[in-house]
Amino acid sequence: MKYRKMLLIIGSLYGLAVVVSSCLTGRMTDKEINSYFSQSRYQPKRHFYQALGRELHYIEVGDSSRQPILFVHGSPGSWDNFKSFLKDTFLLAHYHLLAVDRPGFGESQAEGAEDELSNQAEALLPILKRQSQPIILVGHSYGGPVIAEAAIMYPQYIKSLVIVAGSVDPALEPSNWYRYPLRYTPLRWAIPSFFRSSNDELLPLEKELKKMAPHWGKIRCPVVVVQGGKDVLVAPDNAKFIKRQLPHVKVTTIWKENMNHFVPWSDPDLIIEGIKRATD
Repeated sequence: MKYRKMLLIIGSLYGLAVVVSSCLTGRMTDKEINSYFSQSRYQPKRHFYQALGRELHYIEVGDSSRQPILFVHGSPGSWDNFKSFLKDTFLLAHYHLLAVDRPGFGESQAEGAEDELSNQAEALLPILKRQSQPIILVGHSYGGPVIAEAAIMYPQYIKSLVIVAGSVDPALEPSNWYRYPLRYTPLRWAIPSFFRSSNDELLPLEKELKKMAPHWGKIRCPVVVVQGGKDVLVAPDNAKFIKRQLPHVKVTTIWKENMNHFVPWSDPDLIIEGIKRATD
């Protein structure tokens, strides 16, 4: 019975992946980008760059003399998870906006995911170095531990962090047993590439968070946490973990009790409020 239940769950996950992949490619064509931003004051620019011995991609919008913000998506995801922010009139009036495709996603799909948080942070380094001033990092879900690791490794380039529904506490990571068949059996090749990338980076996340845990004290910048009480994908108590780990810096929590995990789409105003507080 247990074996049948496991097969049913894996089969359901595969079916979901197939359905979702029909409408989620993680990529926007130039035509789609131009259409989406046609009424915006600023048109986005694509950038391809080298990091970790591979070619990666990000989008840039706005006045480069203003305070830079880099949006880092979750898993799976891509830069366009934040496309509405990149044409927000308030943000464009005050900030220089960038959004990255992390390794294994969007236009950075080639060669698959990076399963170590240190490599994820290193993939951001060329973008950080290109800015004329320290940057604000906004990370959603898996992007949360990525930007925390970047602040640990490269504090000189970072002004502040906005961690949105970030999965950072290793003790709160859910069981990942169902991910093993999706990595080590022929099922792996039956799911879309961005789901493979997601599975590959999430499978070792608990171990990676344990590696990161002793180093939170190296974060020197202010941190804003945006978290919902109804998040069923990332335990809401992750917000408390961040507060405990960072007694030496200013941590501001923006909490909405009835909010779920999908904050960039359901409550973008709270992320913008987090950015405002991160700028103070």
